[in-house]
Amino acid sequence: MTEKTMNKCAALFKVTIMLLPLGLAGCASEPDLSRLNAKVDAAQTMAREAQDTANEALMKANTLQNTQSEAIRRADTAQQSANAAQRTANQAIRAANANNGG
Repeated sequence: MTEKTMNKCAALFKVTIMLLPLGLAGCASEPDLSRLNAKVDAAQTMAREAQDTANEALMKANTLQNTQSEAIRRADTAQQSANAAQRTANQAIRAANANNGG
């Protein structure tokens, strides 16, 4: 899930959590409301923990992506160096062949 999608889901979850007690308040007794509030609090805590975990995973993914980008950049540089070395070797072979009458 992208960060934008996770934020939308978190917002929708929060709105649902806030509206649920209001919808049930008319038909619930005081003990029922207390239990419901406890469940809502627990759900909010889990949602916060899930958001924290998602944020941490996103940071790790970004770090890995940066590492991968750096590895690709270094591989490209190494390939360019190898290509230049090959060109130099080819020129040396041609020069040696020309000096040997070939």
